[in-house]
Amino acid sequence: MVTSRARNVASWVLVALLGAAYGMAALGKLTGTASPMFEAWGYPPWFATLIGVAELAGAIGLLIPRLTRLAILGLSAVMLGAAYTHLANAEGLAVLQPLIFVGLMWIVWWLRRPHATDRGGPGSP
Repeated sequence: MVTSRARNVASWVLVALLGAAYGMAALGKLTGTASPMFEAWGYPPWFATLIGVAELAGAIGLLIPRLTRLAILGLSAVMLGAAYTHLANAEGLAVLQPLIFVGLMWIVWWLRRPHATDRGGPGSP
């Protein structure tokens, strides 16, 4: 059985890594570095900035416990859009990266869910 402390540590490690990854990804979009790629996919130039803002907000939200689940929902939508973009542009295995990020975020969601032993339910002392 995984203890509450182990779940907490594992979720914070994942949140820190995901937050850093989304923060770095957002910088590329907010500085305009990624704009040509977005234009090649058929998106307007401002769309890269919009996604960068969403990723930066999500990265910050992941680090604030009260906002973590909301950030996971928002970033999941962004990543599913990214996966669609890679599929629609026949970019093969590039679709895996956003799907892996979605999976890692939902592991955080699972790690932070309340357990019966945390609520005084069956199995609690």
